[in-house]
Amino acid sequence: MKNYPTKAITPQSITFLILLIPSLLSAQVFQLGAGLTATDTNEDGSVVVGDNGSEHFMWDETNGVQLIGGVAPQGFGGQTSVNGDGSQIAGTRINPNNNLGELSVYDVGTQMWTSLGSLGSSSGNSASSAWGFSSDGSTIVGLGWVNAGTAHAIKWTSGGGIEDLGSTVSGRSTRANKANEDGTIIGGWQDSSTGFRQGAVWTNGVQSLITHPNNDPATEVGAMSKDGVWMGGGQGFANNFQAWKWSNNTGIIDIGPAPMAGWRGAVSGLSADGTIAVGFYRPFPAPATFGEGFIHTDALGMVNLNTYATSLGIDTQGLTFALPLDISDDGTTIVGLTSTGAGFVLRLPLIPTNDDCAGALPLSCNAMAQGNTEFATDSGGNSSPDVFFSYTGSGTPENVTISLCGGGTTYDSLLRVYSDCTLATEIAMNDDFCGSQSEVTFESDGISTYIVMVEGAGSSSGKFVLQVTCEPVLIGFEDSVFQNLVIYPNPVTDQLNISSELPMDVVTISNISGMRLMQSTPNSKEASVQTANLASGMYFVTVEIDGQKRTMKFVK
Repeated sequence: MKNYPTKAITPQSITFLILLIPSLLSAQVFQLGAGLTATDTNEDGSVVVGDNGSEHFMWDETNGVQLIGGVAPQGFGGQTSVNGDGSQIAGTRINPNNNLGELSVYDVGTQMWTSLGSLGSSSGNSASSAWGFSSDGSTIVGLGWVNAGTAHAIKWTSGGGIEDLGSTVSGRSTRANKANEDGTIIGGWQDSSTGFRQGAVWTNGVQSLITHPNNDPATEVGAMSKDGVWMGGGQGFANNFQAWKWSNNTGIIDIGPAPMAGWRGAVSGLSADGTIAVGFYRPFPAPATFGEGFIHTDALGMVNLNTYATSLGIDTQGLTFALPLDISDDGTTIVGLTSTGAGFVLRLPLIPTNDDCAGALPLSCNAMAQGNTEFATDSGGNSSPDVFFSYTGSGTPENVTISLCGGGTTYDSLLRVYSDCTLATEIAMNDDFCGSQSEVTFESDGISTYIVMVEGAGSSSGKFVLQVTCEPVLIGFEDSVFQNLVIYPNPVTDQLNISSELPMDVVTISNISGMRLMQSTPNSKEASVQTANLASGMYFVTVEIDGQKRTMKFVK
């Protein structure tokens, strides 16, 4: 079992978290109002849903809170959920044909509810209730009564209607709380013979139970990643009431301990791939809003949500994010309740598209790219956040230079080049080529694709500007002509010196855009160029000897 410590948040440690910040302008807090419980959000956080104690609501930044009918969980069960694109909302509403609460769906476009059925029985005024919605909108999961005292987990699909997921303990109840993207994996609980609600997972309808490493039963699944790999829960005796994450490969991972002795915690929301978890710790049996929300990643550990938001420069408006209940798939939006019982939406910056190798952005010769590694994930190399680019050969062998020396890089950077996304074979690495900035050169075979990792020395992170230059691999006559061509010093301050084995016919200085700034005809093996008037940045010196040209880069 892996346990994650709670760490003090610092400007250094916060760089481990997962959010790349191109601009903090999009990061902000929205107050939904007293009594409005925000329970779910769609994949990009643009639509938030919940209830006001009587009926369901939806919220977006343009229209604010809109009441949409149906019935709130009190007395009927269920939790308002939304599909990935925000076009449909799942909840419980009164079926006008039988006056019972039923699992239902609301179409945002038509503003119409549709009752979706039950298992044919009821308990009190409830026949079935909706608890979770798959991202693709194909599956709604929840609970259906099989008699007045027993309920089973159910799933609804457009092609199959209501399906009874059953119970593996005779006469005991089950419930489905969450579904993955296409509804093939479902999480919830199974009552034991003693009445303990144990975490349960149904994969293509087949149930398995979640246990702690000591084989004690885990509590119910209250959160699931979009890919269905990770589940979240907590508040159980077996691990001293800590919040936990679970996958089939890792088993239970405790992500506490509690910030206060005796508090109980749970994971209540997971990002699409499960790398980001949100949840809460609270005193027990005091109301949940008396507690504190948290955000967690493997690299950072567990951090108080208010502390985290403040560290990003977000004005929390004096609110305490006491009960986070969900996070959007893209990790940008957290919703829940404040300590005063009012709904909140916490909007965070965007995750970078090239945060992992699979999303590496392509580079080309003489191109420039910019980005920011702050709050990206750490994929390897140093213990610092990193982002990825790729370079594919142009058809002929060439020396490719990736440089952060041209200005615009704000932190102590480091560059690595790998053969592929396994990151097992490092072709080249450089740290501090020009002060605290880095530059690396590698030889492309002209065919292969190479992976470039931009990260930091130690745990450093920040903004960067990356420049790519390419030179053909010299062979034959060119090799002998330029064999001992040297420029120094590099980086340069006032004077760049050039030394060659053969007399140099022409020396040209140009900027990164290719504009010629100065030219001389030394006709000598030694030459010098005055650089005092050049602005700081990257430049090129081209030397011509006997009709052959060689270009080299230098930094002022």
